[in-house]
Amino acid sequence: VRSRPVPAASAEDSVGKLRVLAYNIAHGRGPTDGNWQGRSGQKRQRIRKIAQFIADANADIVILNEVDFCSTWSGHQNQAQAIAAEAGYPFWVEQRNFDFRFLYGNWKFGNAVLSKFPIADAQWIEFPVYRPVEQTLAGSKQGTVCTLQLAAGQKVRVLAVHLEPRSEDIRVASTRNILAAEQQSDQPLIAAGDFNSTPASFPQSESGRLGENALQIMIASDRFNMDVPEAFLEERLTYSTSRPSRVIDWIAIPADWHFADYRVATIGLSDHRPVIADVRLPGK
Repeated sequence: VRSRPVPAASAEDSVGKLRVLAYNIAHGRGPTDGNWQGRSGQKRQRIRKIAQFIADANADIVILNEVDFCSTWSGHQNQAQAIAAEAGYPFWVEQRNFDFRFLYGNWKFGNAVLSKFPIADAQWIEFPVYRPVEQTLAGSKQGTVCTLQLAAGQKVRVLAVHLEPRSEDIRVASTRNILAAEQQSDQPLIAAGDFNSTPASFPQSESGRLGENALQIMIASDRFNMDVPEAFLEERLTYSTSRPSRVIDWIAIPADWHFADYRVATIGLSDHRPVIADVRLPGK
């Protein structure tokens, strides 16, 4: 986990609104499934386009999944650093879920948080693993909680989420870790990213062995506002960009915060669509 040094906090009394963007950028490979498809130059160009999209979105906080920090298939580019520089974010944290060297190269990738506000702290959060041997050999999907200094005396925590795609049971257990993290501090928590889970009322929802669903547990906890519509809306589909059928990318804000806007951008730079939310903090 890395971040730039933290300067003095803003002299403002408080921040009343934030724009949050969550995006699984799929290693810069585009809407295809194979990480080895395409040339590294094409992926670098796509990363520049993703950075331009993020800059145009003018988000205060950006949560990225499937970010390469030095992987052979993407030309050994640190994509978090490249996007932060191109899009104008002075502060970012890199969290490496996978760090694996093999005969002809290496994989180093995971989550990243980009911020216009200073990052005061970053802590690892552990999620259950699907197969322990995979974690031993290469790594597994985990999370990081970053503490952002919004203004003097005002902080918010941001949890980058990327949950296991192969098991709703693992996602359910991971969700309980998210709820535990929310309780560990009085500072409000935003949890955002690729949850790989969709509510029971939405298409292709899955349940674990006990009939539990990770998103339903988040919603039922009453600790987060997730802006889940009562009826399914096609414009909320986030995966995949070529054949949209599921809502698995989410932005969850503290229960006493409010969404001024929540939307999914229909761009094809990844196999996921980005989610953008404008949120209002209490008292503003």
